[in-house]
Amino acid sequence: MSAELVSQTAQGAVLSVTSNVLAQVISSYKQRTPFSLNLAPVIKFAVFSIISNPPNILWQIFLEDIFPTNVQAPAPKSEKHNGKPTPARQIKTQMSATNVFIKFVLDQTFGAVVNTLMFLIYMGYMNASPAGKQGPWDSIAKEIQEKFYPMIMDGYKVWPLFSLVSFLWIPVDKRVVVGCLVGVGWGIYLSLLVES
Repeated sequence: MSAELVSQTAQGAVLSVTSNVLAQVISSYKQRTPFSLNLAPVIKFAVFSIISNPPNILWQIFLEDIFPTNVQAPAPKSEKHNGKPTPARQIKTQMSATNVFIKFVLDQTFGAVVNTLMFLIYMGYMNASPAGKQGPWDSIAKEIQEKFYPMIMDGYKVWPLFSLVSFLWIPVDKRVVVGCLVGVGWGIYLSLLVES
């Protein structure tokens, strides 16, 4: 695992922990109870972040490699030297709207479904009854059945705009970390959803 991948994963885990702690503070405030930090969900969210961030980082790299936002711009005839292309140091790039659109659609369909399922499978497994009243597969099935559709629909209120902005202006090596920063609010939502 590269140092950059480890660094981005660690940053994402810290932001995930932050969102869970903030969710606990909000929950305590709403219930008008004294705040008492519950470490179990904090650890669950940190571990999930450590598991899910590397595939998401690789997903963003894959999308950018296959469908780069910026592609080589065709050289105007005035910039050609004796019929030869412009030297490499002078090559200009332009934004490819087609590539951005393809990345956006893939990220908001395939990417959204995989991420939502990863979260629900993980939380269903982690929240399965240790006494065996509800096995892990039953717990996972229940999580998916009850929360998949609401999470996807709520995610579409947040992630499409971020996805578009990230594909247009955020370098690929920063997308997951910036996504985690934006995701602090999303993580609060997830933390409160898991509590329910």
